[in-house]
Amino acid sequence: MVSFLDGETGNNALGYCTSTSRDPSRPTTLIPLGAAWSRWALRGTRVAVKWLKLAGQPEFLHELDGETSTTTRLPRRLLQRSEADLVTVRTSLSDHSFPTVALHYGSASAFTGNFITVKALGRWQCNLPAGAAVRIIDLSAPGDRIKNGVFGSQSSVAKNTSGAVLFLKDTPGG
Repeated sequence: MVSFLDGETGNNALGYCTSTSRDPSRPTTLIPLGAAWSRWALRGTRVAVKWLKLAGQPEFLHELDGETSTTTRLPRRLLQRSEADLVTVRTSLSDHSFPTVALHYGSASAFTGNFITVKALGRWQCNLPAGAAVRIIDLSAPGDRIKNGVFGSQSSVAKNTSGAVLFLKDTPGG
């Protein structure tokens, strides 16, 4: 499944498709199972691809090598996947608020010294003060306990901005 990064998580650009490879680290061609792509996109558009035949159904960041068509069943090649993990950020449940999506899609740096940096691939959906507790879900490694969990923001985030934020893991390894 292919999603655009400009909307909500699971914003399908192409529901189901076949692929010439089962390895997301290699360039591959996607062929729509339906009549066409649901939305038009230019060459170089970054997309999130959910690999349904891989354990845990990970998602990775790729680029399209050509424009898509909403009327023709065009196969499109994915360029090699990004090294950065694809993540989503949700606010944590507190006494005063319900969890909500803070960032639909972001790219995460490598986890070093209990810190990661998340760069927004869209816009931040809400204001976060410095020290805000968030739950980061690593879509590229959904079963990895170190990359997933509760983190604290090291700076404030303004709604509708697209900056990068440093996060500290609240409980190492858990």
